Amino acid sequence: MAFGASSQPRFGTSNPAAVLGQIDQLRQRGDMAGAERLARDLVAAEPRHPVALNVLGLLLRARGANGEAAELLRRAIAEAPREPALHNNLGNILMAMDDAAGAEAAYRKALSLKADYPEACYNLGLALRAQGRSDDALSAQRRAVSLKPDYAQALVQLGVLLLERGKPLEALASLEPAARFAPTFYDAHYYRGLALIDLERFGEAIPILQTAVDLQPNRHEARYACAKCFAHVGREADAMTAYQTVFERKPDFLPALHDHASLAWTLGNGERSLITFQLAREKVGETPDLLLGEADMRLRFSDATSEPAEGLLRRARDIAPERADIANALGRALLQKQRYDEAFLLLQSAIDAEPGRGAWRHDLVGGLFAQRRFAAARDAADAALARDPHDQIALGYLTLAWRELGDSRYHTLVNHDRFVREYDVAPPEGFDDVAAFNRALAAELTRLHTRFAPPIDQTLRNGTQTPGTLFKQKSRAIEGVREQIRLAVADYVANLPDDASHPLLARKDKDFVFSGSWSCQLRSSGYHTNHVHNEGWISSAYYVALPEAITQGGQGGLSFGESRFALGEHDRAERIVQPSVGKLVLFPSYYWHGTVPFESRDGMRLALAFDVIPGKTEPRRDLMKAY
Repeated sequence: MAFGASSQPRFGTSNPAAVLGQIDQLRQRGDMAGAERLARDLVAAEPRHPVALNVLGLLLRARGANGEAAELLRRAIAEAPREPALHNNLGNILMAMDDAAGAEAAYRKALSLKADYPEACYNLGLALRAQGRSDDALSAQRRAVSLKPDYAQALVQLGVLLLERGKPLEALASLEPAARFAPTFYDAHYYRGLALIDLERFGEAIPILQTAVDLQPNRHEARYACAKCFAHVGREADAMTAYQTVFERKPDFLPALHDHASLAWTLGNGERSLITFQLAREKVGETPDLLLGEADMRLRFSDATSEPAEGLLRRARDIAPERADIANALGRALLQKQRYDEAFLLLQSAIDAEPGRGAWRHDLVGGLFAQRRFAAARDAADAALARDPHDQIALGYLTLAWRELGDSRYHTLVNHDRFVREYDVAPPEGFDDVAAFNRALAAELTRLHTRFAPPIDQTLRNGTQTPGTLFKQKSRAIEGVREQIRLAVADYVANLPDDASHPLLARKDKDFVFSGSWSCQLRSSGYHTNHVHNEGWISSAYYVALPEAITQGGQGGLSFGESRFALGEHDRAERIVQPSVGKLVLFPSYYWHGTVPFESRDGMRLALAFDVIPGKTEPRRDLMKAY
């Protein structure tokens, strides 16, 4: 760093400039220890030389001695207070010390001395983001890019901030030039890939993420993102290989462990899917996260694996007794064994520790139903709804409790004649008739069913489900049925009465968006267990192809009213809708519904489903989150 003559004090007969040149040569050769020794000698000889103080401070920062480095920079600033680079360098050291507020002050001082200082703008943006001030951070990065349009690091930060705001298209507008300006910059390619994943443009993301992998082969993040993309486009073998390369670099990376096990399950590997958790524990030890991760997967697999799950969770709780997620999982394991008293204590402790977690309350209510404690279940569901009035699982639980308690309010929430509606969906433009359209749609959907078993955390039994958001697929029939369905949903909403006191009707809005969409394919004896949809307001089923056993009556119907708890004589199907090709059924998301099993030798039961929420903005799906 060269300063202007006005910032240089007078020195003795030594030649600091020559020594500084020697220090720089040592640094470039990688002899950081030698460079530091020489810099210390120079500072001892010239204790007020700002450049020497700065150089030694930067060398100390490079090896993590940030406290001493900050002190040296402050001494340098005392000698040359109007040198903006010194304030910028002090800010960088304070950031390394997790003092974002102090770093912000240093960067702002640098900018007050030199307004057109893009590096200080960029660094200020980092400090503001670290303090959670994303609006100010965005402004700082925009300023950095306006001062230096090819500033790849600032363009990437701009893209990251826009991604965090759920604006992937705007993020791409920054990330694409960043990758052009700095083709060897890992972050530019990695975050560009994430933006494309956010847009569910998985095929486009794959080569970009592979570029990031090639640039930094030892990093696991781009490999994981690439594996997610492979899984979404039906390249399961490539996904499994990519997950394996993630484990080789970071054996305890939980998202990859979870996704690998989930994918392996859908490929028919059963409990062998858990082997990666065991290998990870062998490599890095029994951490609470690994123990919890494997136990949680076991609890999802089946009741038969609750015994090893309990052992894993007790070891995790011994290591981290304060963790609510471990207490909740252990409570769920004990519920499966009908050890209710101990389970309830654990489930309640998780709620007390994290009262905002709706899932903790759902688990407690489920346990109360298992014990037929309907009044307590009602109160717990009410408590969940007090925190989130749109909690569809809690609403579904409340309906069950009211029905079992003989509360007449049940019929205000559950009225199948009023709120379950059937539509015959007309074929989109370009298709001759309903049958031809649904044959084309069936062909497109069948191509997406590339797995052999249902997802581990879904209600599907003896069938498969498509990954990702079905309605974002770029294909003629899928796009066509989406728009026809949109018309039916608009009609359903328009015909809902107005009632601000009703949890379904109070949300009535002419504007709505799809919050999720997928296709399910059931084999003979397949069905859906009884459930509700927590991420919707209005839910659905649309029938694309049906075996003759269903079309002739009785089997494979869509049932309403029966829960998964087998609560007694009142807990039974109250309405069954008979499927037919081209039929759409719409109903409230909190309605309990499932599928009557069917037996057939002549084909699959192929359907699609979706959830709708009111408003104009689609919910952001974090596709990089494992669970």
